[in-house]
Amino acid sequence: MNGLRDTVVLPLAGRGSRLGLPIPKELLPIGPGRVALDDTLELLAPHTDRLRLLAVLGPDREPTARYLERRCHELGLPLAVARQNPDLPESTGAVMGAAPWYGPATLVLLADQVLHAPAPGAVGEALDLIHSGQESVFLAAREDDPERLAVDGALHVKWAADGLLHVTDYADKPGLQAADRFNAVWFGYAVALHAATGFVDALHRATLGLPEHPHQMDAILGAAAVEVGPFTDLGTWPAVTAHWAGAGA
Repeated sequence: MNGLRDTVVLPLAGRGSRLGLPIPKELLPIGPGRVALDDTLELLAPHTDRLRLLAVLGPDREPTARYLERRCHELGLPLAVARQNPDLPESTGAVMGAAPWYGPATLVLLADQVLHAPAPGAVGEALDLIHSGQESVFLAAREDDPERLAVDGALHVKWAADGLLHVTDYADKPGLQAADRFNAVWFGYAVALHAATGFVDALHRATLGLPEHPHQMDAILGAAAVEVGPFTDLGTWPAVTAHWAGAGA
């Protein structure tokens, strides 16, 4: 792989236990001839000349590896595959374990999240912001449903003097009592190489509910945000069936 390329990390080790699927959830059909992973790859397709992809896999993900090999070959997207360290759980642990592959900018997307409408420029915009000097950028969707905000990666974003949206508050699954502090949920994020360790560690500790280190939130607060529009997290059967109905599958 060309070390000058930016890196995309796809954490693909989750078991999808809430769905009880016989296949990896990223291979879940979401429409005629389409699986969830295709939506993620289509976001990357306009930018393959500047990207390399690292898929972090868990056990029994050989079908995912084969699918990625075929699709990345079609797209001309360099691909590497790594196994998740069991001592680093959750999607954030997968990203932490991918540190040797971080690029000048590193983008993280979750392959069980699908946008309601295409956002072909979102990946490029986030990466361009990193290369223009931003340390971190969230891909975010505005949200006013307290029940969604309570159980997701919740952000409060507002416009700043530099003409960009910036994050002023963050919590992972803040609960209903705190949901009114937030107005968006995150879809993915990009981070500069020099800021990646602190940023991902802060997300990881928040995901695991660990006590905050001093200045932990400083790594997240102030991050820029790029709006991508509404998206569905295909982690539950109600979400899957609603998406199927909307897609006409």
